[in-house]
Amino acid sequence: MMRTKLYHIITMLLLLATMPLQAREYNVKDVPNVQVADRTQYVSDPEGYIDASSKSHINTMLAQLRDSNSVEAVVVMLPSIGNADIDNFATDLFTHWGIGKASNDNGLLFIAVMDQRQIVIRTGYGIEGVLPDVLCSRIIRQYITPAFREGEYGRGMSEAVAQTLHIIMTPEASAELLAEEPLFDESDMAILLSLLYGYLAFAAVISLLLSIRLNRTIRSHRHDSYECYKELNDSHTTLLILAIIFPLWGVINYIVCKAVMKQMREKPRDCDKCGTRMHRLSEDEDNHFLTPQEDVEERIGSVDYDVWMCDACRNTEVLRFDRHNTAYSECPRCHAKTYSLTHDHIIMPATTLSAGKGEKVHTCSYCQLRKVTPYIIPMIVVPKSSGGSGGSFGGGFGGGMTGGGGARGGW
Repeated sequence: MMRTKLYHIITMLLLLATMPLQAREYNVKDVPNVQVADRTQYVSDPEGYIDASSKSHINTMLAQLRDSNSVEAVVVMLPSIGNADIDNFATDLFTHWGIGKASNDNGLLFIAVMDQRQIVIRTGYGIEGVLPDVLCSRIIRQYITPAFREGEYGRGMSEAVAQTLHIIMTPEASAELLAEEPLFDESDMAILLSLLYGYLAFAAVISLLLSIRLNRTIRSHRHDSYECYKELNDSHTTLLILAIIFPLWGVINYIVCKAVMKQMREKPRDCDKCGTRMHRLSEDEDNHFLTPQEDVEERIGSVDYDVWMCDACRNTEVLRFDRHNTAYSECPRCHAKTYSLTHDHIIMPATTLSAGKGEKVHTCSYCQLRKVTPYIIPMIVVPKSSGGSGGSFGGGFGGGMTGGGGARGGW
C-alpha cells in the first residue's frame, strides 16, 4: 500500500516537472517601453530571450542609426500575446509608442512572439521607400528564421539589425530618411489653386448678389430713408460675417452698406403734417422729447434716438436706432432694452468630489426688475495618468506613425 501511494506521488511530481510552464500573455499596454527609463536602450525583452552580449550589440547599432539618420528603431521579444494577431499587435504597439519622428514617420519595429513562432518587421510611412516589404521579408528569411530555429535568438536579431543598418546607412537611403517630406507636392498645389480660384469665384458671386440686394433695398425705400436704414441694419450681422469669410469683396460691401446707412440716417426729412423741411436736434436738445424709458435706453447706450423737429409747425418725430453688440436685451416686464446680466458669482465651488453652485443675477435699469437664476457647476474631473510605458507619442520616441508596411515570417 505504501509503495502504491509512493508510486503515485512520484508519478505526479514527474508529470508536473515535465509540463511546460504557461507563457505570460502580453497586451500592447503591458509591453515595457525601455526608452522611458533609459534612452540608450532599444531592446524590450522582459523574459530575457536575447543574451546580454547580443543585446548590447543591438543597442549600440540602433543608437548609431538614431544619431546618424534620426531613425528610431526598437526590438521587442515577447513570450505570448494570446490569440492576438501579431500583425495587428505590431501596428498597435508601433502607434501606441509613437515610434519615429512625427515630422517624417521614420520608425522601425522588430517584434517576435515566441509561442506563435512568428516575427514582424513594421516600418513607418517615411521609411517604406528604403525598406520595402520585399526587402523586410528577405531579412526575415535570410537572417532571423535560420538562427531562431536553432534557438540563437540573439544572433538572429543582431544579424537582422546589422543588415538593416547597412541598407539604411547607404548615402541614398540616408538622404531620403533625413529629408523631411515637403508640405505640398505639385498635385497638392494644383488642388490648392483650384480651391483658391473656386473660393474667389464664389466670393465674387456672393458680393454681386449683395450689391444687387443693397441697390434693390435703396430703390424700394427711396421715399423713406428711415425704413431703408432699418432694413439695412437688419442685415448688419450677416454682412459682418460675410466680410470675415470673404474679406476681399465682403469688406467692400460692408463699408458701402455702413456708408449708405449713415447717409439714410442723416438725410433731411419732411414734416408729415405740413410738408416743411425738418431739422435734427442735438443730443442735448432731443432729451426733452424722449420718454423716461427712451431716456434710460439712450443713457446706457442700448438704443440711440434721433429727434427731428419741424420749424414751421413744431411737429416732432422720434426715430429709434438699435445698437449692435450691446450687453442689454429686452426686459421681460417693461419691454425696454435695459435688461442685462449684473452679477455672476459662485456660491459653492466645484471640487473633485462634488459639483458646485452658482447664480446669475439679471436686472433692468429702467423698471428695476431683478431675476436670480441658479446653475450647477460640473464636478472637476482629473484625467488619469496613463502610467506604464506611456501612450501614443510617449516614451522616448517622437510620435511617428505606420501604415502597416513591412513583412511577417515564422521559424
